Amino acid sequence: MWDTDWWYRMRFRHSLHSRIIFSFCLFGVILGTAYATAVYISLDLIDDHLIDNRLREEVDYFANHYKHHHLLPRSTSPYISAHLGQESMPLYLIDLVKRLDEGLHEAYSGPDEYHIAVQKLPNEKYLYLLYEVSALEFTEKRKLNIGFVLLGGVILITLLGWWIGRLTSRKVIAPVIHLSDQVNKSGPENMPTDLSKDFIADEVGTLAAALEQSMKRIEDFVGREHQFTRDASHELRTPVTVIKGAVEILRNKLNSDDESVLRPLDRIQRQVTNMENIIEALLWLSREELTPDSPKMISVLPLVRDTLEENRRIIVGKSIDINLVTEGNPVLSVPAPLFQIALTNLIQNAVRYTSNGHITVCVHDDRVLVSDTGSGIKGSDLDQITQPHFRGTDSNGFGLGLSLVKRLCDRAGWQFEIESEVDCGTTVYMIFKPTGT
Repeated sequence: MWDTDWWYRMRFRHSLHSRIIFSFCLFGVILGTAYATAVYISLDLIDDHLIDNRLREEVDYFANHYKHHHLLPRSTSPYISAHLGQESMPLYLIDLVKRLDEGLHEAYSGPDEYHIAVQKLPNEKYLYLLYEVSALEFTEKRKLNIGFVLLGGVILITLLGWWIGRLTSRKVIAPVIHLSDQVNKSGPENMPTDLSKDFIADEVGTLAAALEQSMKRIEDFVGREHQFTRDASHELRTPVTVIKGAVEILRNKLNSDDESVLRPLDRIQRQVTNMENIIEALLWLSREELTPDSPKMISVLPLVRDTLEENRRIIVGKSIDINLVTEGNPVLSVPAPLFQIALTNLIQNAVRYTSNGHITVCVHDDRVLVSDTGSGIKGSDLDQITQPHFRGTDSNGFGLGLSLVKRLCDRAGWQFEIESEVDCGTTVYMIFKPTGT
């Protein structure tokens, strides 16, 4: 089974509507994350800055008081302790300050965090102020709580971006949807030539103007093609009909059993019939409709037999056997000349590249295949063999036979497949869904 979910995922991923929403969401994530990071870092820095400022003020207060009174004042906060030298300190505090130079420092004693100020006094003694900030500072628990708050803010900003993106995308792509609807309503018979009048002079308006110019060129091209089809239908069929009638008149007037006389007339008649089939096939391919005007049901097997008999003459002088294998008799709803043209091209290609051996035409209920024991096709040429005017290294044709067959199969909704191996031969399949058996 086809993975339809993949198609919808790709469609959502690459649609203009989803990309606008995604852009707003991405902007919200980036903006919210940047703001949350800045707030988180700023809180920590501001916290340290305020504590250090408070500690400097306390150092100045204690130093001035000691300068004038020769003793330390009572601390202004239960979290600040002052020591003159290290002698009066507890041992755990001595371990914190014994390697500290003059200035401000941070130190930890177990779970407790201290901001420490070291100040040298005029009497060569050192003043130590220890600010125990574990209960005051931006602790880990507080950081976690604030982190959750900031994360919630990022999510809210992202959701806001998603909501704004949905509203904005609808307005942004509305002109594009309108333009798409206008183009989808067009066809070969009703090309829109006034697309730009519904749009202002913005990017969509420029696109509409460009499409309008393209539509006008396509309309001119379709008109020329239809005119050519009508002219070709008349100008090509008329001389072919005249030639065909002239051959019949000559055959009746001569009334001869001389092979030297009848053989050229038979050849002319076959070529005239082949030309009629080619004209009908090309005109059918040039129509816009997917089916002919009045399709008839055809039985494939009689057409295959007739086509084989008509092409047996081209193997004269070659050691080639043409065989028919019948395993079904499908019924198709295409003009008989179209099927004959496709099969004739395949048989003639097989004869052209088979110097000796055999050619087999096999008819199944759902396909017709033509296989030969000829020179085969190189693997590097298989992908291009059905391209117009492509010719292999050993080809002396115009490169149109297989291309025409491929176009006929595509138009009729058939599969066209080629299997080949160099020096072993080629098998060509026309696979179709028969309308009856």
